[in-house]
Amino acid sequence: MSNPFATHDIMIPEEYREHFDRYVQKKDGKAAQPIHQPFARNIDMWFFALCLAVKKKLKPVDHTGKKYKAAEGVVLSSDSWHPTAIVLLALAETKDIKVVEDPGKMLGIASRYALAGMPELLTLLGDLQGETPLDTLCEEIEGLLANADMAAVHDNDFRS
Repeated sequence: MSNPFATHDIMIPEEYREHFDRYVQKKDGKAAQPIHQPFARNIDMWFFALCLAVKKKLKPVDHTGKKYKAAEGVVLSSDSWHPTAIVLLALAETKDIKVVEDPGKMLGIASRYALAGMPELLTLLGDLQGETPLDTLCEEIEGLLANADMAAVHDNDFRS
């Protein structure tokens, strides 16, 4: 799939800027360590928050305050499945095939989910309990996947 979001910017509320600066590896010559800065790019942290919100069935959130451009939409094509995931999310959310004709609307839906997931993500990263940010995220993903596996097992039990 091509990237219908290439001409759109990923906007993030200004109040999250310092968190992105803390957890995203910077290219300014500092020794960025993935164990402490688990996200290679702003888009990765944004997309993780989006996925967290979807997985935890959080309600999308609107933001009317000041925002900054965290990434250009063209970066979504660096992971070819990102645009597809956003399109599928927009289709699921609107239940209207015509949404695919409006990249801005689809990206808006994704951004509202990312905004819903951001407090959850920052809570995880703020409650490290002696772990590194990378370890904490890995454990969270493991838990989410284990819960998904258990749900699938239970679903199959009822089908027999």
